[in-house]
Amino acid sequence: MNRKEITSLIILLAVVAFGLYRYVTRSYTAEKSQYLMDTIVRISATSKSKDVSQKIDQVFEYIKKLETDLNEYKQGGWLWQVNNTNDYKYRMHPDAYELLVLADSLYRFTDGKFDITIKPVFDLWQFSSAIPQLPDSLLIRKTLARTGFDKLRFDQEYLYKPYGLQLTFGALAKGYIIDKAREYMLSLDLYKGYIDCHSSMTFFGNRILPEIVGIQHPRKLNDIIATLQVRDTSIGTSGDYQQYFDIDSTRYHHILNAKTGYPIKDVYSVTVLNPSALMADGLSTAIFVMDPEQAVDLIKLFPDTEVIVYYRKNGSIMSLKSQGIKSMIQSEQG
Repeated sequence: MNRKEITSLIILLAVVAFGLYRYVTRSYTAEKSQYLMDTIVRISATSKSKDVSQKIDQVFEYIKKLETDLNEYKQGGWLWQVNNTNDYKYRMHPDAYELLVLADSLYRFTDGKFDITIKPVFDLWQFSSAIPQLPDSLLIRKTLARTGFDKLRFDQEYLYKPYGLQLTFGALAKGYIIDKAREYMLSLDLYKGYIDCHSSMTFFGNRILPEIVGIQHPRKLNDIIATLQVRDTSIGTSGDYQQYFDIDSTRYHHILNAKTGYPIKDVYSVTVLNPSALMADGLSTAIFVMDPEQAVDLIKLFPDTEVIVYYRKNGSIMSLKSQGIKSMIQSEQG
């Protein structure tokens, strides 16, 4: 075999090897969206299987089942039954138990300002009403007497609650469902992708390029105040621009101090990064109800957690950042 023939053979083998590599490493990506959990949920996934789109549909169905039991407004679900029957003892739902454990920790972490039994007071504010109005202060005080996480008792088998106590998983359920959906995606061999629920999201499987994520500007609609470069993490954001109304130049929003029954003042938004979407979701609300400087300092107690807080000081938007998040910021408005 002469040199020319050897060269041709080498080229042929290289072409075959490359073709084989492409065949073995081939992948398929799809992105779909549905309206779930009171928002648009976008799911992107990559798989070596051609039926990636059908598998995403399976993930949406999985999310629907979880949402039914953890959403207080889904009639017939576990949480709806807890809030709308007068029993003292309820068979524990395994997913609800996970949320209650974290809710207990955040209740203690915030000295009672984060409290999932705040639902009766939250309902007084009627944030979805077409004609907003302030609830009566005496009614708020009276209704607060019906709240208090310390009145609950629970274990892995049962939940015990006094008459009139109602729960909301609004600050936790979305993150928890995202975590479970991500695990389900991996079980379907969807090895890379993301789940985006606007205020909560998770990214997984991308080992090469970072994801670019924008943080909503708290006072400029359709604008972002900062962009972050992130890898394989979850993000939760709580903001005073998500459910609110303005009266006499004062904003009243849905994140309440559970001790007073009134919205937190002077904090605009909190964004938390954590491997767990549940932790990111819960901590973003817990930090929102705390003093910003104290909260950013205490976040060190939580491993692999970063935070950025936007708040008002002397009439301007200011920010506080944990040390690790500073290196993730790609751009930020002054």
